[in-house]
Amino acid sequence: MSDLRKVIIDETEVEVDGAMTLIQACEEAGVEIPRFCYHERLSIAGNCRMCLVEVVGGPPKPAASCAMQVRDLRPGPEGQPPVVKTNSPMVKKAREGVMEFMLINHPLDCPICDQGGECDLQDQAMAYGLSGSRFTEAKRAVDNLDLGPLVSTEMTRCISCTRCVRFTTEIAGIAQMGQTGRGEDAEITSYLNQTLDSNLQGNIIDLCPVGALTSKPYAFTARPWELTKTETIDV
Repeated sequence: MSDLRKVIIDETEVEVDGAMTLIQACEEAGVEIPRFCYHERLSIAGNCRMCLVEVVGGPPKPAASCAMQVRDLRPGPEGQPPVVKTNSPMVKKAREGVMEFMLINHPLDCPICDQGGECDLQDQAMAYGLSGSRFTEAKRAVDNLDLGPLVSTEMTRCISCTRCVRFTTEIAGIAQMGQTGRGEDAEITSYLNQTLDSNLQGNIIDLCPVGALTSKPYAFTARPWELTKTETIDV
């Protein structure tokens, strides 16, 4: 038996399964929520903090919509459906703050990046970020990995969303990648400097929301806007 709950998202009332996360409920209501680490087929990490929303009557701070279930929301004082706002000033300020933190170490060097033109970081920095940065200190630099003949790495651009780690561990079934270090020293790396040996390794190129993992054979061949889109059937 499904546990249906009513929730008001940006003045639109939707009835969704209580086990759904807020980010899924927002999609049901037709509201776009920015995200880097969340992916519907992977476990929830909740570490990029880009999907913050305001829960009215909840804690006085934004909540990560990918890690909060609809059943965790409290109804209003007279039993009204809980209210979630995705474009309030609090949410806007939170997204701008998160984006500014993201871009402290992760350059928007789109002209020389192979992901330029199909990059989530590029799109979301334009849509939700500030026009400038207040960061004046030295940026950190990270050594590039050698992940084998398919995946080209530029780890200075990595935003530690851990999508590649969760994919290789949960779906490809190889425990070769992970995050080591803490704070400023945290970096995604292969534990023993191994190259990836799974047949599914190429998928992390598409999974990476920034230009940290790109395709080695395809490097600098073409830009996405130079290609033509063709409706075909995958054989």
